Amino acid sequence: MDGQLGPVKQDIRNIQERIVRYEQKLAVAEQAGNKEEEKSLINLLSSLQEEKNILLRSQAPRPADESSKLDEIMDMLRAKQEQTYTFSASTAGRDMAVAAAMNALGLSGMIPGVLPKRWSRGWNKKHFVPFMKWPTQGEIYENTYAPQLLHHFVGALTVFDVPFGVGGFDFKDVHTQKTRLSFACTIGASTILFTGGTDAVVIPHGAIPWQGQTRILFDWKRPPDLQSVESVVTQAQLELMGALYNSRHPALVVFTDGVNFVILQPWGCAIQYYHTFSGTDDCIHVDDAMRLISHHLLHICSRDGAFSHMAPVPENTELSMELAPLLAAKKELGEGEGLAAQLQLDRDLPPNERLESVSNTILAWRQPNLSYFG
Repeated sequence: MDGQLGPVKQDIRNIQERIVRYEQKLAVAEQAGNKEEEKSLINLLSSLQEEKNILLRSQAPRPADESSKLDEIMDMLRAKQEQTYTFSASTAGRDMAVAAAMNALGLSGMIPGVLPKRWSRGWNKKHFVPFMKWPTQGEIYENTYAPQLLHHFVGALTVFDVPFGVGGFDFKDVHTQKTRLSFACTIGASTILFTGGTDAVVIPHGAIPWQGQTRILFDWKRPPDLQSVESVVTQAQLELMGALYNSRHPALVVFTDGVNFVILQPWGCAIQYYHTFSGTDDCIHVDDAMRLISHHLLHICSRDGAFSHMAPVPENTELSMELAPLLAAKKELGEGEGLAAQLQLDRDLPPNERLESVSNTILAWRQPNLSYFG
């Protein structure tokens, strides 16, 4: 057996050396802003990683008899899970997978946002009151502080004239629905599944399901977990891509601890970001963060709970800019209906059935969407 595995181990080492070299080239291409070379290198790295995974699996001892065939199949299914990442957990390979997904959607990267030149009348005299009720220790924020944060922001948005209820919006707590923004992306020969959700959403009043009509995604962070844009940027990018995939309307993504903000906005071929961390040239004031969120709801968003990105868009330059990446996502990833819901059903299956069902769901999704990828 050792004699058989020796050449395989050498092949794995050779592939790993090539991966390291191409990762170095990718870093140089990113620094130089060479998008074509970035795309080529990302696809090549994905193929090399898949080749490496196949070789790694080939080292496992072969089943002694036919009765072991089921175990072999389950091992292959588990290997597919190596291409699964969650929105919130920082695992090896996630950043590269997110970069590849953004590239597949035609998103060129992150750029500092530009605030509107004018706000609604009277907004300059209105101010955001920070949320200061965080405990020093011991409390589970999902159960205690998520509802309080939601209530606090309903009040804050009301100050900036955002209507709630009939004819306006609903602000929903969805932090227990942990996979409703999940999406899958095919890169090279691999299908990568990203699973996750968010904490709260603003949607048109009465819109269902909420993930099909998102206007704002709110992710609540404890102050120690929100210290910079970099501390949350990958999770925020995943939530934004999840919204582009699942919703028929573009959405802002807001990460906040009730004091500071990181805001992502789909915009043309890029993602605009805003933040309130002082000490940098591109920071904005917390009042402007609330004005931006309110401006999005009042002057960019449709309040139609049945809005469709396929319908003609009224003359609204800002909405058109936000719709551009959503339309690109629909072209690259498919329409999104069904995948997240089916994954939620898979998640509730018994453990011995869950893995195979998740794999079948991904494969069923992948077949009609292969035409979108070269």
